Amino acid sequence: MNPLKKWSAPALTIALLAVCAGIFYWYTSRTMVLDPAKLTPAETVESCPGAELSLTISGTDMALTFSNHSDARLESGAAVGGDRNFYFTGGLQVLLDDQWYVMPSEAYSTAGVGLELQPGDSVSGPYDLTPYGDLPDGAYRIAFDYRQRSPSADDPLMHHPYHQSYARFDVETGRYVIPNS
Repeated sequence: MNPLKKWSAPALTIALLAVCAGIFYWYTSRTMVLDPAKLTPAETVESCPGAELSLTISGTDMALTFSNHSDARLESGAAVGGDRNFYFTGGLQVLLDDQWYVMPSEAYSTAGVGLELQPGDSVSGPYDLTPYGDLPDGAYRIAFDYRQRSPSADDPLMHHPYHQSYARFDVETGRYVIPNS
């Protein structure tokens, strides 16, 4: 059997796989470009006095702590498990040209009981960036929305003041860092 015929099919297959792998690598390693014209501007909402959203970063892991130092109950639709762990995904915003924009994400879902945080309480848990893919370098903030209910009010939650608290971080050469304030 001719050696050229014997090895041409495997060599062609390997070459084709190498080209496909190169195209896949190029496509998945491209830096995401965020165009403000294609993003939704984010509204900056006042935080409830005494509410605090803090962020800790360890490598690629992020964790949020939401603390209520006010005299009101704070309520949100965020998922909280029976173990009082805070399961939070979403609310990511990016700063472009001095304007905050909502980051597009893949669809995601959460499950759990909504958050009801009494005065003096706090809740912590991981923050998941998976729905956003690889983030380009820049300034980001996590926006957490909630309502402020006074201890004596029983009317529907939608009639109570709406607030957001924010936690800032930057992406620098692919690493998550908390900016110096």
